[in-house]
Amino acid sequence: MIECPWCSNHVILEHNYCPECKQEVLDEHLVPFLEEQEHELEDSVLELDERDINSRIANSFKCTKCYHDECDINEVAMTGAGVSKLLNIQYQHYLFVSCMQCGFVEIYDPTIQRGH
Repeated sequence: MIECPWCSNHVILEHNYCPECKQEVLDEHLVPFLEEQEHELEDSVLELDERDINSRIANSFKCTKCYHDECDINEVAMTGAGVSKLLNIQYQHYLFVSCMQCGFVEIYDPTIQRGH
């Protein structure tokens, strides 16, 4: 199902024509729609990836100080140096994993956890 670029109805094209307004819908008319769908898919994969990373860390967590196996995971974003610091662009993301018993904190880089 797509949103017709002419009438804005959500339709299934019939031979490249909108069944509602009868306008021809060419591939170049669909580029913004396809880009939007691609971004939504990337966002959902990234969200799933974050949940997967968090569950992997939580399932394998063992505190290096007290050997307790329960943890709390929080994401922290920070600026880098130079221009990003000046413009307050927070592109550095880290996972802070705290032991629920002693409070010891381990820091993980999610980009390495994802294999990038």
